[in-house]
Amino acid sequence: MKNKMTLLALAATAWLATTANTLVIRSVENPFIESANTMTLDIAKVELSDTATVLYTDAYFRPHYWIKISSESYLQADGKKYALKGTQGIEADSLFWMPETGEASFRLSFEPLPLGTRSFDLIESDCEDCFKLFGVDLTGKTEATVPSDIPAEAIRMTEAIPDVMPAPQFKVGETVVRMHLSGYRKELAKEADIYLNTLMNGQQPYKAAIDSMGMAEFKFWQYGPAQTLISVGMINKQIWLAPGEEIDLYVDMRHSGQYILKRRTEKKQLPTFKNIPFCYFSGTYAGLSAPSLYSDKYYGMNLYTGEFADYKMTAAEYTQHVISSYQALSDSIAQSKLPPIGKELALINLKQEAVEAMAQGDWFREHNYRKIHNQWERSKPLNIKIDPLTAENRAELCKLFSIADPKLLMGKDLISYVSAVSSPDIAWPKEAGLEGTFASELKLVLPLTQKASNAVLTEADLKILDDVQNPFWREALLKMQENAQMALKAVEGKAVIEKTPEVTPDKLFEALIAPYKGKVILVDFWNTWCGPCRMSIRANEPLKEQELKSDNLVWIYLANETSPLVTYKQAIPNIKGKHFRLNDEQWKYLCEQFKIDGIPSYVLVDKSGHYQLRNDFRDHEVMKKTLKEMIK
Repeated sequence: MKNKMTLLALAATAWLATTANTLVIRSVENPFIESANTMTLDIAKVELSDTATVLYTDAYFRPHYWIKISSESYLQADGKKYALKGTQGIEADSLFWMPETGEASFRLSFEPLPLGTRSFDLIESDCEDCFKLFGVDLTGKTEATVPSDIPAEAIRMTEAIPDVMPAPQFKVGETVVRMHLSGYRKELAKEADIYLNTLMNGQQPYKAAIDSMGMAEFKFWQYGPAQTLISVGMINKQIWLAPGEEIDLYVDMRHSGQYILKRRTEKKQLPTFKNIPFCYFSGTYAGLSAPSLYSDKYYGMNLYTGEFADYKMTAAEYTQHVISSYQALSDSIAQSKLPPIGKELALINLKQEAVEAMAQGDWFREHNYRKIHNQWERSKPLNIKIDPLTAENRAELCKLFSIADPKLLMGKDLISYVSAVSSPDIAWPKEAGLEGTFASELKLVLPLTQKASNAVLTEADLKILDDVQNPFWREALLKMQENAQMALKAVEGKAVIEKTPEVTPDKLFEALIAPYKGKVILVDFWNTWCGPCRMSIRANEPLKEQELKSDNLVWIYLANETSPLVTYKQAIPNIKGKHFRLNDEQWKYLCEQFKIDGIPSYVLVDKSGHYQLRNDFRDHEVMKKTLKEMIK
């Protein structure tokens, strides 16, 4: 087999040598790409001759990680396939390790396309996860156009910039989003996702299958204003949804190709590519998605880079740093060419960041220290003392703008902002003007939200709201509880939560794994609100019936009570394994025992009963390879 592969490689190299001397009849540089399922590949040039079609291919991926090109790759044009015949700079079916730059170039040579071909698709074999670029243009096309199947009314509403910034709506209602995917191909996506960033209960994810016509429908109850991320294939877009509306959302899947073209122009300093809108919809907030409201320039503080603040700053120095940053960015927004509403939106986002920067200033300075010293083990004490911010420090920010302005609920960082102004652990001065506003009401309501989501809200709980003026909060909690009760009834008998052993926390882990002595056990610490947790679990499920199918491998899932009971019970029937829902004391002890720095986290137990934290399993390939070897 090895000799055969060597001969094939030599033949491919020889074939490339002959094609290299072939007269190129037609050459297209930086061809337009209609759509794609990946950002890893780009095509810098296409050369056509009567003996071969050669793609000069650029690859972009994480440094020191590998990519692979299948020998079963082909071009597809006008209903015909043209096979891969050779490669240069990469070996087909072999691991290609990306260099330190995260960029590489190589050539792929295929059977010759007819010289009159107008466009083709690059299909890196027919596997689901393989690279696919569609509509690689050979005619010299340079700009995308609005698809003809998007209704004119949706285009008009999306492009209609409002005269004034719409206010957040404090209402309760069932929202319906009908997603229509223009230019849909099943290779681009099978499911669509909506991540609803809510006023009361954090981020709520919703998923819907895409039918053969390229449609997906979502229905969910919405309690107050919500900033929303839609995600389908490579397409991501932030929009706003008002409670109780029925929205027709039109997404141009061809925009995925424009992501590649935009990066190409930046990397190669080519003329700026003209982007067009790719998301159109109806509804109260449709006009807030108009492309003209946004700039490619980022008017923000980059709080989470680890470079925003210096850990050596005193509280006073940090406060002045935040204020100076805010003022400089605010001036930049004012001087920008954005329309008035665009400037207001950018300023709202900046104000949210400034509020968060002052609310979490101790954490951001600590984050800077951890980055500089590469000390991410959060269970270990720091070798420094952060000068803590006080209410007096935060009062300085409140002199610049009202941090309790309801319009700040319309920013992109809704959840972080709500947490900053309503957390009982963060001291804000009287000058902040939070009393008697939605912020002070949220302090009362948020603890009740979790109870309503778990269907355990009582009349005594509701009495807490007797002095709250806005009736929205009571209506929202009651409807939330009603929906929770209905959802729990629907999953009754389907969700099995194992009984947690009645032992002290220090003996809990041994009690959890004891029934499976002699087997390999993977203990997964997760919660329903954790996006990376859900992604990892979803990737593992098919393996339980394929490569990792074994009676000698046990999957144990540990969550805590921050996972709303309804969401938790709806999720676990689709996750094969043993499920335990721990209380706060049990969860805290195990996290301290294993020095868990975040979730997902994994503890691996071998057949002898030895166990250790294995957070290298956050790399799914490492997890899969290790478990396969252990259950042989």
